[in-house]
Formats: sequence, structure tokens, C-alpha cells
Amino acid sequence: MKDTNLSRTTAQRSPATSHTGQAGEQTGLMTQAFKRAAADHAHIAHRAYELYEQRGRQDGRDLEDWLKAERELGGAVHHA
Repeated sequence: MKDTNLSRTTAQRSPATSHTGQAGEQTGLMTQAFKRAAADHAHIAHRAYELYEQRGRQDGRDLEDWLKAERELGGAVHHA
């Protein structure tokens, strides 16, 4: 009798386990995408600051520096 109960319990849990596996995989992919985005942001911020320093630290052109850094690193950071 105990064997029958165990079989039913195992059969009932199998679909939930596979669903959880898919959700876990999606969460892993989202985590990887977030880490890449954070790394991209850090690279762009670093390059924008370099541009700011190259201009003699003139204030008021931060957006221009950021956009230029994005253009320069656009292809490179996504493949790093």
C-alpha cells in the first residue's frame, strides 16, 4: 500500500518539477541579461568620464559625453 502512495506522489510532482525548471532557466537568463546590462552601463559610464577628462573636465556636456560613449562602445560592449 505504501508503494502505491509513493508512486502517486511522484507522478503528481513531476509536472511541477519540469515547470519549475523552465522558470528557473528563465530567471537565469534574466539574471545574465541584467548582469550584461549593468556591465554595459559601467563601460559606458567609464568611457563618458574619460571623454569628460579629455575635454578638460568642462561641465555641462555630460549627455553629449554619454551619447558619444554609447556610440563608440555600442557594438563592443554587447559582445564582451
